[in-house]
Amino acid sequence: MSKTAKIIIFSLIGVVVLCCGGGGAGLFFIINSATKEPKAAAGNFLTALEAGNDEGAYALLCRTAQTNYGPEEFASIVKKNVPASHDFSWGGSYSNESGVETASITANITYKSGGKGDHKFAMRKENGAWKVCGDPY
Repeated sequence: MSKTAKIIIFSLIGVVVLCCGGGGAGLFFIINSATKEPKAAAGNFLTALEAGNDEGAYALLCRTAQTNYGPEEFASIVKKNVPASHDFSWGGSYSNESGVETASITANITYKSGGKGDHKFAMRKENGAWKVCGDPY
């Protein structure tokens, strides 16, 4: 193989590597920015629960979740496994179909009992605010 052919091949390999790396970084930026607000809302929900503020957390539920879980039922579910702290996995997902914005955020939760577990939060934007929807906890 000639020296010129080797230079062309290695140059093309370099371009492909740079494009893939840039595409990956761009994808990371897009996903991270699209899930920033829903992740913050899920964090506010968990922070309220960690502080023992069940009413404040309940106010952060979407209308559907509030219909499915009354305040007393919600509080009794939380009391069975009270969170002590949380952290979020990278990413998540975001969708906007027919003007309905939804997201899925996974939290790594440490409970006051000492246990740990992951919980996937279904989020929905209602009246301009992100709310926890689906199975809230």
